[in-house]
Amino acid sequence: MSNPECPRTRRVELFVRAELPRMSEYRRTAVERRLHRLECAGVLDQYGTTTWEKRVPVADEDCPERGRYEVFRDWAARADATLSPFFDTRCCYSWETGERRTELVMPALCLAVYEDEKLVQVAPCARGGTTHSIEDCLDDLEAGRVPRPTGAVTASTAK
Repeated sequence: MSNPECPRTRRVELFVRAELPRMSEYRRTAVERRLHRLECAGVLDQYGTTTWEKRVPVADEDCPERGRYEVFRDWAARADATLSPFFDTRCCYSWETGERRTELVMPALCLAVYEDEKLVQVAPCARGGTTHSIEDCLDDLEAGRVPRPTGAVTASTAK
């Protein structure tokens, strides 16, 4: 019989914007190095990095970023957490087409933790007015804690 407290596999995916400012590139490198150390230490079975766009049309149902956000949003609802303001929506205007549309703005960096292929944590997130950063999540993993925030939460504004 398997122990639900002890996952068989733990995988982490780092999501990064396609174009990052220099300081965010430094942070990305630091997070990837730390993920590598955690993998070498046996804390993680695997980690990877996926690039995503800075913002995508909310109406585009076939957009991978929107699909990923919906998975994260569903996790947040189950975990009593919020992804706002890290994921947000904005009304955007195209000077080229004259079109106005609502776009989902993705965070520069986002971490997703999977245990036995089940999403168990997204960072950054907030709960009870407290932000839980990517670094907090990595600290939890390093210390052997299940990276799940606790507390009450406000609702997400990103749709």
